[in-house]
Formats: sequence, C-alpha cells, structure tokens
Amino acid sequence: MSWFKRLYFLLCRMIAAPVMALVKPSLVQFDESLAETLAGKPVCYVLRQCSWTDRYLLERVLRKQGLPNLRARPGMLPDTERAACLYWPVLSGQLGEKRRQQLIAGFLAGEDLAAGDYPLQIVPVSIFWGRDPGSETSFLKLLLGDGNRGGVLRKLLVIIAQRKNVILHLAQPLSFDKLLERNSDPGSAAAVLSRTLSFYFSRRKTATLGPSLLSRQQIINVVLRRPTVKEVMREQVDAGEKPNVVDKKARKIADEIAANFDARLLRVLELVLSWIFRKLFSGTRLHHVERLRRAANDRQLVYMPSHRSHLDYLLISYSLYIEGLVPPHIAAGVNLNFWPVGGLLRRGGAFYIRRSFGGQKLYSVIFKSYLDVLLGRGYPVEFFPEGGRSRTGRLLPPKKGLLKMTLESFIQQPARKVAIVPIYVAYDKLVEGASYAKELRGAAKKNESAGGLLKARKIFKSSYGSPHVSFGEPISLDETLTRIEPNWRQRVQAGDCGFLPQVVDEIAQENMERINAAAVVNPIGLVSMILLASPQRAMAKDELLSQIDHFIELLLRLPYSADISLPSGSAEEIFDQAARTAGLSEIEHPWGPIITATGKEAVMLTYYRNSVMHVLAMPSLIARFFRHSHSLIETELIDSCVLLYPFLKQELFLNIPEASCREAVCQQIDNLVEIGLLFRDEKGGLSRALVGSDAYSVLTGLGRILRETFERYTVSSLFLVEDIRSQGASRTAIEQHIIEMAQRLAILSGREAPEYFDKNLFRGYLDTLVRQRLLNVTESEAGQYLELDPRLEDLSRRWVALLGPDVQQSMLQLIRKPELILSAATPTPPL
Repeated sequence: MSWFKRLYFLLCRMIAAPVMALVKPSLVQFDESLAETLAGKPVCYVLRQCSWTDRYLLERVLRKQGLPNLRARPGMLPDTERAACLYWPVLSGQLGEKRRQQLIAGFLAGEDLAAGDYPLQIVPVSIFWGRDPGSETSFLKLLLGDGNRGGVLRKLLVIIAQRKNVILHLAQPLSFDKLLERNSDPGSAAAVLSRTLSFYFSRRKTATLGPSLLSRQQIINVVLRRPTVKEVMREQVDAGEKPNVVDKKARKIADEIAANFDARLLRVLELVLSWIFRKLFSGTRLHHVERLRRAANDRQLVYMPSHRSHLDYLLISYSLYIEGLVPPHIAAGVNLNFWPVGGLLRRGGAFYIRRSFGGQKLYSVIFKSYLDVLLGRGYPVEFFPEGGRSRTGRLLPPKKGLLKMTLESFIQQPARKVAIVPIYVAYDKLVEGASYAKELRGAAKKNESAGGLLKARKIFKSSYGSPHVSFGEPISLDETLTRIEPNWRQRVQAGDCGFLPQVVDEIAQENMERINAAAVVNPIGLVSMILLASPQRAMAKDELLSQIDHFIELLLRLPYSADISLPSGSAEEIFDQAARTAGLSEIEHPWGPIITATGKEAVMLTYYRNSVMHVLAMPSLIARFFRHSHSLIETELIDSCVLLYPFLKQELFLNIPEASCREAVCQQIDNLVEIGLLFRDEKGGLSRALVGSDAYSVLTGLGRILRETFERYTVSSLFLVEDIRSQGASRTAIEQHIIEMAQRLAILSGREAPEYFDKNLFRGYLDTLVRQRLLNVTESEAGQYLELDPRLEDLSRRWVALLGPDVQQSMLQLIRKPELILSAATPTPPL
C-alpha cells in the first residue's frame, strides 16, 4: 500500500472514530469453539462488502471476544499473530478482474500456500446495519433501511440511525489448504472459495433479513392471478354469479387472509415485548439455537411448534428476532383478528386462517395459493400442527391440512431446500392457567376480544418464571421424501402424487415426536410428576427430594433424547423453584414437612406433568409391573413391554421406533438395575427392593406416573371385551360409552386429571387397536363397525396386571351396570 493510501486510511479512521463509538452491536453471533479452532493458525476474515466502517466494527468485536485481530499489513499473508482482512467483492471480481488477479497473485498464491503447509483459515463475516430486508418498490427503504447498498452519506445516516441495531455474524472457518487439495491451482481454489462465500453471504442475508418483500397488495394481486384461483372464479361466474361480485368476494377473502409484514414494526415490537417479558418472566430460555442457525444458512424454514399459550406466537418470533433470524409469517386463527390486536399481528407477519374450509371452495383455493406464494418466494412460515392450544399439557393429534399444502408447494419446486423445524414451547407457569383450570372443569371457552385484552392487564401482578423455547432437530423435506419414496421426483414429473398422503402422515408424526424429543424438563414439570403420583397428592418432603435426585439420575444416565434439557441445581433448589411457581403447600409435622397441592393448583399440576411425563414413560411402564409383584422373569417382562409400547408411543409421541423397542426396554432395565431400583439374579429374574426402603419408594413413584393412562387403557379394553365379545358394535356408540364410563370413574375415584376422559385419547387408543389388528373395522352407511379380535382379551389381562385385582373388580362392576350395556344401543351389524 502506498504512503498516500495509508495516510488516507488513518485519516478515515480518525474521522470515523467518534461515530463508531456510538455503535453498540445488538447481537454478535459466533460459535464459542471458534477461538479454539483459530488458535495458532493464520486467519483471514472476509467481509461481504467493501466498507471501512464494517472493518472498524469488526476490529472492535475481535478485541472484545479475544479472537485474532487485524494486524497483518495490507497485501501480506497473515500469520499466527496477525490476522488479515479481505473484501468479498474484490475476491469475486465485482470490482474488476485486474484487482482480483492481483489479489490471487499477491495474497493467495504465496509460496507457503503452494507448498500446502500453510493452514490458512478463511472466516466469512456478515454485518447487517438494521433489519429491513428491503422492498422491491420502496425507494425510501432502499435509501435508509439497511446499509448494504449506497454511498458514504447513506452509510453515515444508516450508522447513526441503526447504531444499536447492528448484527455481526462470524461463520465457521474454511480451510484454504483443503481447497488447494481439490484444486492445485490457487486461482481455481480462489474461484471455488468465491462461489462458496457467495452462497454463504446470500443464505446468511436471507436467514437474518429474509427475502425482499412484496407489498401486501402486490401479493394479493399475485394470488388472484394464479390459474387455480381464476378457474374457481370462472366456475362461480358460470354458475350464475356476476363477475364483479365474484371478484369482490375473492379480494375480500384474500384481504382477510394476507399478512402485512413490516420490518419497522418488528423493531417497535421488540422494544414492547422486551418490556412485557421482563415484567412477566425472569428470563427467556432458548435451547439448540446454533443448530437452527446452521439450518437457516442452508434451507428455507417452516416452523411447526407445540401450542401452549397465546404468547407462543410472540415468544417464538421475539426469540428468533433477538437471535438474528428473520421472524416467520404465522398462520393464526381468525379469532385473533380483532381490534387492535389483529392489525398489529398482521404487521408482525400473521396471516389468518378459518377453523374450517368445508364447502368453501373459493376460500380454500385462495388460502392455498397465498401459502404457495409465501413458500415460493422463500419466506419462512410458521403454523401450529395441533390447530389449537392444548388445555391438558399433552401434544394434541396433529391436523395435517397446512402440512399437506406445504408439501404440495414443495414438490412443485423440488430444487428448493426446505426444512421443517419442530419447536417445544414450555412455561414454568402458564399465563392462561386460571382460564385453563376453569375450562378443564367444564366452563365454556371465552372468545378473544378487546375487552378480554384489557382485563388481561392483571397478569402483570404475578410472576411466571421462565418460558422455554427449544428448537428440535429439523426435518429435511427432500431427504424425508427420498427415504419414504425413493422415486418421488420421477413420479411427480409423471403427474403421480399418490405417495403424498403417506408422506404427510409420516412427517406429521415425526414432527410431533421431535417436538417431544426437544422437551425441557423444568422444575415444576418434574415435581408435578412426583407429587401427583403420590396418594392424595401429598408426600413427605424428604421423600420428594429423594425422588427428584433419582429421576434426574435416571435421565442423566440414559437420556430420553440428545436434545432433552434437564433442570440444574440440587433437589432442594429444584423443589424451591417449583414451589414458588406452583403454589405448593408445606405442612409442618413433627416427623418432617409434608408437601401437598389442592384445588385449582392440583389441576394445573396435571398440565405441567403431562407436558414432560413422556420422558419417563418407558421406565414408568417397566416399574409399573412391580407394583403388585415382587419378582418377574426378565424375558416375560420385556415381551409385555414390547406388546404395550405401541399404545404409549401413539398417545405420547415417543421417539423410539417400534422396531427398536425391545433394545430400548433392555437398556432401561439395565439402567434401573445399575442405580439400584431393580435387582437381577442368576436365573434370569428381576426383583424389586424391600417394602419400606428408599429404592422401593422411588420405584413405586416411578410406576405411578402413567397410572391414569393405564387405567384408561384398562377400562377401554375390559369394556370392549365384555360388551362386544360375541357381536360387533358401532364405533360411535363405543366411544360415547367409554367416555361416560371414564367420567363416572373419575368422579368416584376423585381424579383431578381432566384429560382422564378426553375423547381424543380414547379415539387414539381405538385407532392403535385397529392398527394392531386387535379390532377389526367394517365400514357401513352408519359409520364404522368394530369387531373384537380374540387377542384383545390377552391385552386386557396385561393392562389389568399393571393395576391389580381390586381396580379390575371396581371397573368390572362399573362396566356391568345395566344402563351401560352397549348391546341395547347397537345397530344390526352389516352383512
């Protein structure tokens, strides 16, 4: 560099210093292992644009983070102590081929590089001044929204305006010597490097800012011009409606659906939500964000979260925004489209969907086309597969309509890389807890309204612990399609999409399983599992603390999944945190304190338990067999667990495939033996600890976690065996009678678990019986007709073995009440 350029460089630095001092990056993203990776190696940072302000900011961040700083002289190779800086436009030839060739000759073609013993690390760096993705029509946004384009004056204005809204991302390094191994000529290696960086910078921009936006009206016009929409509109005109009426109706539907995404509002919402969340929560906890960032760099993302609360929409978008990822367009129920919330959510990316499309052909085709336009333009999208909020804490059976539309859109453009991101959302304490408790006890759900929003201000009088957002392992659509149907591309080209229903079913199931695999076992969930498993929901405090320690040990030694998150701290600290949020009562007693829960607090404990009990479902199943037996033959125990596992897998969305169940059961038994809850003898037998010991208490508590689930299975199986042994019955009548029985049994036994008689759970159990061919289905005009397979009697005996003869007798007495005999209400079986 000439003395004039050096002087100019120093002068610019002096002038920029006061302005740059005002800049405070809101987010600096890099892997914590980056410093270790770069230690002792020459480093070259590559900025995505020629900007000295970007370089000054990078220098400041590198010093703060303890990473190799920019000390190499311009035009010289970096060494282990002095890093260098390159600008990608120079490397790619955007600023002239001559400068590019000079760079390759003078910088990348050094003797050490040619010799292959120079481990140069190339670190791409993306810096974004502001969060506006840009508009295809707005000159003002292009002028001031982001600092990617424009001259010195514009950059100065952007620095001042966005000084606290700057994102800097340091990527994982690329080893230039590995590029040379595949391309011996440094020039060819530099060209490959340039293409790699081009892809990285493009994907990083899309992941952080999103694709360039069309205006809301433009998107509506695109949707209404699509051939499928115009065809349906023509059909309605041919049916006698006036063209202007049909056009007005179509625009009204599109206007009801379409979002009005505004990046500027996101900044305002960030400030508002930061204040709200600080008032409500003690801190937002995010899990597995780095994996999500890697997926966002490579793929378009479709988020499919669990649905616990109305805050889910805001929490997920807020979390993505503060982590430097573009918030998605969100499919929201049309019930949320009320003033003033509807407009705000619409500007935050919400598009509205009706609960049902039945008989609304024009609405259906417009909504599908709108979703297709969003996906086709690369916008990230979010929808809740459960359809509505879970009132019980369990994952609801997935609704597959939006997933089917997403897959149909994908197979029309299969070159796109798309991934579904499962998200597990949990709360230490639900904001809607009081209304859920009322609804679970039979109160009608209240519609959302502005008046209800005003009443919600009282929530600020309470503390709700921490919300948790855990991003599960993404599901790659192209890889999943290839696994299920290897020839799917050829079949799509031939117009054959018959494989799609199977793919939709499998991805829907896999998404729910991966949501649960990313579960966060918070203190309240763990304590709820233990306390509700005890008689009368009361337990000595020392016994409760002992079970916390044992359950944590179980999950640490043999985790439910690689993504599960467990509470930290001692058993006492975990209990104290749960007691504060759950309103547990501590009764003093001369022999030691007793912990108990009553009233609506007990009802809400079932919610928190249900959200995490799947992580201990398999060890609970094993432990349950020892409730009434001191010892069992191990092979018989394994066979029984394998037989019963499919029902738990279907209801709780367990992540272990049925084909791997036997191996998993053996591992769980080994784990229980190693921590002293079971004992193995030389004759192939397993036995429990002596009654009265700590190990017996823990094993009994573990076996009680799924007690109510096993009771539902038992009462359903006994009812089916008793009442349709000799003749079939209508499925509708069976479901109704089983639910009524469960309601009665819940009242007689004092159950505080509202999901005990949840119709979805009983339907799921019958579906699994049909899938296992323990019930045979015959279709008739009146609906499905069920006939018993003799093997169901053996299954019912196994369920009974988990509960004991006293429970069996009480259930049989209930089943045999004359008014509950099904045959009187059963129609004549079809021929």
